[in-house]
Amino acid sequence: MTKPSADDVRKNNMFTLASAHAVYVESVRAFGGREGLDALGEANRLHGLELGKAGIEDGGLQKGKLNSIYEFFVSAHPYFGFHIDLITDKAAEIEMKVTHCPWIEGFKAKGAHPDICEWVCKMDEGIGQAVDSNVKMTLPMCMMRGDPYCIYRYFVE
Repeated sequence: MTKPSADDVRKNNMFTLASAHAVYVESVRAFGGREGLDALGEANRLHGLELGKAGIEDGGLQKGKLNSIYEFFVSAHPYFGFHIDLITDKAAEIEMKVTHCPWIEGFKAKGAHPDICEWVCKMDEGIGQAVDSNVKMTLPMCMMRGDPYCIYRYFVE
């Protein structure tokens, strides 16, 4: 038997991680409804804030510099495999276009609702809030909702 490549391991890990996200989000949906999903989203945002603060400390993110969010996510490509392009880069707004998401297959395999990214990606909003506490993040386009790619929009309110 041959050893798996690093890319094989990454793909398998991302499928497993996506499946785990789908299980917890759909369980919360089933047992806690919208109130449970809102609480889950807030827990994910707070976890993302912790990750973002660690990113500030290690230099991967920069306070007040929104485009460092893009740089942070692009630097994680070898570990996660998202394909990301920066399409808007302004002082108070960035938009990133995700053309490949390694989680879609796992989400779909577990029967996740099309809005799963709204809850899971609250972590990404928290990461952005480490850069600027007034940052909000939206997903105006999302592959899980049937769009051809995702748009992550970070903006300062």
